[in-house]
Amino acid sequence: MKRYVLVDTDTGVDDALALLTIAHDPGIEIVGVGSVFGNCTERQAASNALTVLSVAGLRDVPVCIGRPRPGPPPATPSAHGLDGLGDRGHRPPPDARPAPGSAVEQLFRAAEERPGAVDLLCLGPLANIAAAVTRDPRILTRFRAVTIMGGMGPASRRGAEAAVQPHFLAKGDTNTDHDPAAAAVVAAAPGPITWVGMNVTGRLRLAWADVVARSAPGKVATFVRDITEDYHRHCTTTYRAEHPVYTSHDSVAAAVMLDPAAVLSAIDAHPQVLREDGRSSVWGVARARGTVHRFVIDVDYRSIRDRIAATLDADISRSD
Repeated sequence: MKRYVLVDTDTGVDDALALLTIAHDPGIEIVGVGSVFGNCTERQAASNALTVLSVAGLRDVPVCIGRPRPGPPPATPSAHGLDGLGDRGHRPPPDARPAPGSAVEQLFRAAEERPGAVDLLCLGPLANIAAAVTRDPRILTRFRAVTIMGGMGPASRRGAEAAVQPHFLAKGDTNTDHDPAAAAVVAAAPGPITWVGMNVTGRLRLAWADVVARSAPGKVATFVRDITEDYHRHCTTTYRAEHPVYTSHDSVAAAVMLDPAAVLSAIDAHPQVLREDGRSSVWGVARARGTVHRFVIDVDYRSIRDRIAATLDADISRSD
């Protein structure tokens, strides 16, 4: 049976691979994409989503523009490039334009038209989601599931995760740090919410040599290699990898949404925004009362790698 997915994204390099991974699944229909600021502006993120969807041959998916950044842009340039897709000059087809209405309005439409049947996947800052929750505190309960790429995992595992990932605490939860107030609103909302945090997404290091080897004319790997050219250097340096690597945090969250069996371990906890060392992150804390969400602890990385590999080997369906 066909599953319906609504994606909220700040369409950067790893968001692009996540979108392509979702599009490659034959059992999935993407009913809409909402853009949000983050890796780039919300308008650029919408343009990037249209570009990526066209690569997958999806020209009819409505892409709605979402919320702008609530404050000044960050001082540090994004590793995704000024345009979010590696500054490689990729543009959507000339006739591809954002759909009318906002990303928040699209979220409500999806919940109303297919109540309990749509999976919501959140890959960027949570400004759109928080705006919807502010308007209707129970809106997220009307989705089949809500999967958020964000958070740092259970606070009880902080030491263990820091030992496994030396840069874990320093890098933090970027999506929350972009808009801590929005994350706090979503953290207090009821619903079938799963946080796929940096504790699990940061452990997936993809070999740059693999995407290079898979690159060939007309293959998705060629597009991914192009937009990831500079990003992979950033990842290799950040993680002090022995061989060139790139990460795809959003693809891990997408894989969890696509196949819940990919989750090997998870815990229920209360999400709370904590600030330290100048950064804000969501952690799952033990609490006798309050909203409880699910925090993923471990996933089946082999199955996720296989899913990404199949996506890279797919044919580009774009026709301009």
